Amino acid sequence: MKSREPMAIIFGKITIEADVTDNQSGVKKVEFYVDDAIKSIDNYLPYEWLWDEFAFGRHEIKVIAYGNEGNNAKDKMDVIIFNIG
Repeated sequence: MKSREPMAIIFGKITIEADVTDNQSGVKKVEFYVDDAIKSIDNYLPYEWLWDEFAFGRHEIKVIAYGNEGNNAKDKMDVIIFNIG
């Protein structure tokens, strides 16, 4: 059986931060998603987005970073959030 990481529990708003570097060509943009819906695009350091809208229950946060030469990387995590916005 595969073990699962503990799920983060969030109360209220939260700033989602992406620690992104591309030593070859530089970072073009970072996209922030909740449940596959794009919420924000950030083109400049620090790469972050303030999640401060009504959200309740289990959600998936995903971040995709794009380099200037077309390469990309992504990460995601499941969270439980309680925020009345």
